[in-house]
Amino acid sequence: MGNAGPAVVVMARSPLGARAPKRRLAAAFPSESDRRRVYAAFLQDVVAACGGLDGVQLLVAYTRDGGTAGFDAAGVPADRLLPQRGDSLGERERGVFDDLFGRGFSPVVMIGADLPTLPVTRVEEAIARLRQDQNQVVLGPSEDGGYYLIGLARGLSGEDVPDLFSQIRWSTAWTYADTAAAAARCGLAVAPLAPWYDVDDAAGLSRLQAELATQPGADRAPATRAVLERLNFEGNRSP
Repeated sequence: MGNAGPAVVVMARSPLGARAPKRRLAAAFPSESDRRRVYAAFLQDVVAACGGLDGVQLLVAYTRDGGTAGFDAAGVPADRLLPQRGDSLGERERGVFDDLFGRGFSPVVMIGADLPTLPVTRVEEAIARLRQDQNQVVLGPSEDGGYYLIGLARGLSGEDVPDLFSQIRWSTAWTYADTAAAAARCGLAVAPLAPWYDVDDAAGLSRLQAELATQPGADRAPATRAVLERLNFEGNRSP
């Protein structure tokens, strides 16, 4: 099988799906419609940043229960969408790697949709490391104990995706450590990137707002900046 080149895949759910995303931001944005707007802006900024990488295919893996509505508005054409498969997060992540390796993509870097200000250099660094050495997993540690990025390369022999997704305590302070332990069981070295944060709760939102306030450039997460400014304006107008 020929190599289709590197790919970046964003794990996401439809901004317009039956279940509104970002429930943990409900204290800041009680309205479901506001949380959908915020999430759609996050996704738009992530797609715009990673979609500009030269020679890298950008794809979005969507949850089946959410469907595909709303991705076109975020700049994701239908031919760049693929469904996640499996029940648990681990099954779905492994399935996406398996599907993209099956299409000939390698290396593959996976990130989430809630990283609107992630420096794109982190993604470039992950791809470069995997091109240099296929016998490793690149992990970007989150400050909450998880990871914001995971990258793998397809082995020359075309072996299955290594099992980095079982026996993981997902969405806990041990997710990164459990994944590193799984890598050791698979005989893979862990290549860590610098830490970053995802905007998943009030603490992440506060950090995002502070970051945007101290870096006022219009090219820094423009969709996110615009939505947050608009929601703040609307909130200040409320009686």
